[in-house]
Amino acid sequence: MTTVSHARRWLILLAVSLGLFMALLDATIVNIAVPSIMKDLDASIASVSWVLNSYNLALAVLFLSVGRIADRFGQKRLFMLGLGLFTAFSLAAGFAPSIDWLIVFRVGQALGAAAMVPISLTILLGAFPRSQHGLATGLWAALGAVAAALGPSLGGVLTEYGSWQWIFFINVPVGIAALLASWRLVPEHKRAADARIDIGGIVLSAVALSALTLALIQGNEWGWESGRILGLFAAAVAGALAFVVWERRARQPMLDLRLFRIRSFAGANAAFLLMGVAMMGSVFLLVIFMVNVMGFSELKAGIAITPMPITGLLLAPVVGKLVDRWGPRLPAVVGALAFGAGLLAMSSLDASATLSDVAWRAIVLGVGMGFAMPSFMASGMGSVPEEHGGVASGAINTARQLGFVLGVAVLVAVFSHTMTTAVNDAKAEAVRVVESHASLPSAMKAQALATLEATSADELTGAAGAEAAGSGAARLFDAAPAGATPEQEAQLAPLQAEIEEAYKRQIGGAFRVPFLVAAAAAFLILLPAIFTGRHLGAHAGDHERVRTPVPLEEGAEC
Repeated sequence: MTTVSHARRWLILLAVSLGLFMALLDATIVNIAVPSIMKDLDASIASVSWVLNSYNLALAVLFLSVGRIADRFGQKRLFMLGLGLFTAFSLAAGFAPSIDWLIVFRVGQALGAAAMVPISLTILLGAFPRSQHGLATGLWAALGAVAAALGPSLGGVLTEYGSWQWIFFINVPVGIAALLASWRLVPEHKRAADARIDIGGIVLSAVALSALTLALIQGNEWGWESGRILGLFAAAVAGALAFVVWERRARQPMLDLRLFRIRSFAGANAAFLLMGVAMMGSVFLLVIFMVNVMGFSELKAGIAITPMPITGLLLAPVVGKLVDRWGPRLPAVVGALAFGAGLLAMSSLDASATLSDVAWRAIVLGVGMGFAMPSFMASGMGSVPEEHGGVASGAINTARQLGFVLGVAVLVAVFSHTMTTAVNDAKAEAVRVVESHASLPSAMKAQALATLEATSADELTGAAGAEAAGSGAARLFDAAPAGATPEQEAQLAPLQAEIEEAYKRQIGGAFRVPFLVAAAAAFLILLPAIFTGRHLGAHAGDHERVRTPVPLEEGAEC
């Protein structure tokens, strides 16, 4: 790419930030609207999680191929195509008549976002000199933090004073502005005219990732030992093995697996995978916990989460400069420790927690975000040869998106299990409470016990169950039984309150284990952090050991 002037590179940053902003805003703004979507479209937690999973899974599948397509057709052209697709499907998502159509339109959004996110980083790295790549990646991470910072609060405002549909409509004017800015400011850059699209790699990776995620999402409903789930896991393993074999033998693979011999690059991929697992699933459940257990509105829940990305926003550019000067290892370790500590603290929240209780924990998570993201991104990209920059950016973003998918899938699966146990425990406690009220007439006691017996764990894991988590359980009495005396009617309110408290306490506890699982994933980030290079480009020479690919047989070219 031709040399870019100092002033022009900041204008390029502005242009690509609009596209990056939209793509990452939509990952967090949807979280805050989950309860409203569940109610409006009559969806369960498992089905609404696919509003997130479909987006993140499609990104994970497409990111790898985008680098190759951009090399062939040009970064600017593909970036603008992505902007157009994302804007159009955002409009469609706002008019979605059902949860199934919303999921379809989210996949369409992902088609556009897959072209924007990795290409935005390669455009930035091309605009900034190599000596400022730590700063550039820090700014790139900070832009993502800006989107995440506005996502929860903006989503809360739009949901509180409008409807969940506006979380998609808001993308339309931003998308139009981004198209105009990119057309005017972003320079064209085409690296390889003979680059080809690895169709086989795209298909095989899609098979493996789709099968794995569907198995994790549906395992609790279908049964982990059922034929369908075991078949999906088998398909995921077979697809992954076939993908590895294909990529090792393809002339122009979607992902050159030999790049993982570069230690900093491999570590960055592992770290972003674990960060995705730890963050996305925990935020998904945290919103449900705040709205339905703590009793927050969507807006208040968004305000409570906002300190996390704002802290990351403030820290990321500063940490980027520190990485340029001192290297990525120490900031990466600090980030991993803060991530784990914040999620560990989240696991201690209960129904009586306040906004400030959530906010200070969110700040700790923000410290982890601000230190870890720019450190690992700069480390991974800094050791990769320039000619592999596009696919390297796609691979790291794929790891992050795969982490998002696995995080939601795994933590929802864990939550479904703990929720079932919590409902059964709450029901048993509620029965004891009812039976302990000796002065309660037999007819009223029988009515209360029948209502409790009819309350199932399945009901409490769907949209109605989310409300039940906050209110305790279904109302034991819609009205006092016929013939009840005023004294007997007076016993109903405290009995109902006692039952609701039992349900709220037990169901609130069902969220604790998923947060602990997320914390464990966050602390595992310490492993790639420790093995990160002491300075940027520390493992840059490792690519020289990459050998020429073994070609496919004649006629089997991808």
